[in-house]
Amino acid sequence: MTKTFKEAFYFFRKNLLKLLTYTFSIGIVVILLAQLLVPLFFSGVAAEDISPETIRPFAQLMNLLIKPVYTGGLITLIFSLATVQSKGILSCLLAGILRWPYMLIANVLTSLMIFVGLIAFILPGIWLFSRLFLVPYLVILKNQTPFEAVYNSFQYTKGYTFTILTDVFFLVIVFILGITILSLLQLLHPLALLLFLLLFQTMAYVVYYRHYEILLAAEQNQDAV
Repeated sequence: MTKTFKEAFYFFRKNLLKLLTYTFSIGIVVILLAQLLVPLFFSGVAAEDISPETIRPFAQLMNLLIKPVYTGGLITLIFSLATVQSKGILSCLLAGILRWPYMLIANVLTSLMIFVGLIAFILPGIWLFSRLFLVPYLVILKNQTPFEAVYNSFQYTKGYTFTILTDVFFLVIVFILGITILSLLQLLHPLALLLFLLLFQTMAYVVYYRHYEILLAAEQNQDAV
């Protein structure tokens, strides 16, 4: 386990309650919102006719609308905890809402680039992820446009591929262990799986934030020389 991963895990454990309060609060709101919107989206469709295939466009639309806000708010919360500001959930969420158009474009842009890379024999997609993971942090915390964030993420992460991918490897191990434990405890049902995924995603963003801190500090030191 790397020093960076240990530092991120310590931060995650120290601020677990506040992080989970935000994550699960937004998760509950999304579930309730979906319950309200599904009847409107599938008006006139019998419940037994709603299959995973037919509901997929609705889920994709919800993800498109909500994920940029959720991610922006989570990054704002992590930053506030790291800088001892401790912003509230609504304040963090507001930051995500205000930057929603930029986060939406950034998500679409980076997802398309990584997807194309994954199609090209997987390895280019993994490499692109290691060069683009800073984008949402630059959009939210530095108020950069999506295109500026993509360019700067490539600049800041030169020679950093192995470092970030090492911690991504540890995240994958944590994910596999979590799924295995849920399976052994026979808790692998939708709600438990959703809660675990929210928990895992929060931890991943904390790990990426620690790398953001390191890379931005290195860039500032280089500019000061």
